[in-house]
Amino acid sequence: MATALGRFLKKLRLDNDELLFDMAKKIEMPTSTLSAMETGRRRPSKGLAEKIVSAYRLTEEQIQQLHSSISEANDWNIGIDASAFSPKDQNTAVAFARRFSDLDGDDKEAIWKILNKGKD
Repeated sequence: MATALGRFLKKLRLDNDELLFDMAKKIEMPTSTLSAMETGRRRPSKGLAEKIVSAYRLTEEQIQQLHSSISEANDWNIGIDASAFSPKDQNTAVAFARRFSDLDGDDKEAIWKILNKGKD
């Protein structure tokens, strides 16, 4: 079954005139693993987004779409190791996660811009 991530990866490959083999080589991943992720038979591996972002010139919209499709492929479960965070930072992260669905589109866009400031 085609997933959002699979559609994203396939479109990215085709837009760059690449075969599955070419993309797999570019992001240093076995072709079979990439194929399984593209077809939805395997969840995205850790670090997939970083590998794709560093290998391709993606727009901010594409990066956001990539992260969203990876989250969806992982059943929207997002885990972070907050053991090194200060107690205040831990509380902030938990509050953000709990209230995220209450934010409107403008608030989410503002947060996105803050988090990506200076990455141009």
